[in-house]
Amino acid sequence: MAAPAPQAPAATSYTPFVTDFMRLVRVLYSPSAVFEEQQAKPTWFLPWLIIAILCVAIGFWELPYTQRVMELAIQAIPNAPQLSAEQLRTRAMFGLIATPIVFLILALINAGILYLAVSVTSARARYKGLLSISVFAQIMVPIALVLQGIILRMRGAPSDAVTSVADAQPALGLNVLFSADSVGKFLSAILAGIGPLPLWGLFITAVGIMHLEKVKKNAAWTAAVAAFVVMLLIGGALASLQRG
Repeated sequence: MAAPAPQAPAATSYTPFVTDFMRLVRVLYSPSAVFEEQQAKPTWFLPWLIIAILCVAIGFWELPYTQRVMELAIQAIPNAPQLSAEQLRTRAMFGLIATPIVFLILALINAGILYLAVSVTSARARYKGLLSISVFAQIMVPIALVLQGIILRMRGAPSDAVTSVADAQPALGLNVLFSADSVGKFLSAILAGIGPLPLWGLFITAVGIMHLEKVKKNAAWTAAVAAFVVMLLIGGALASLQRG
């Protein structure tokens, strides 16, 4: 009697939004499994939308502190007209809604840098796959925002917790060792991007390139680190342009 043919493994069921939400949770501790599931069809839009919703929700929670930051930033601009509390709230909400768009643009840029870096190593990768990896790595953003909100609320009311624009971003990286006044905005922003959460995101990126795009370990880490450094420099350049 012939032995029965081996059965193919059952395909992972996919429920829009629910599956991607769970993948965003799982990517924190099991990135290889999450990216292996997406080899045939990488996804990025719903994960980005989920992260956007989380960031907006957390942003509403932090809105009084954001208004305080905007008030101080406007005061730092010579001859700038003073705004009412309602006007500050409107501007803060507009910035809150626009923030996810900025994150999407950064993910698109990061995916492009990854694509170029992987190509330099003579490996092949899909831009859509690298975009998916870039978006999943952004799960660190809402986590950082929650920690930031907790720290600010522990300091007290907005007027007490935020006495300068720099107070709005508690140090979560190497910037804890230096003040922005001593090293400048550019270097301070770069140091802020080197910490447990950003490095965790770097690890997720490298693992994603290996398991989603099947790039060898050395090439995957080279591309991930190259993109990490370039994005740090972009962040530092943008920070140096800010007033206040």
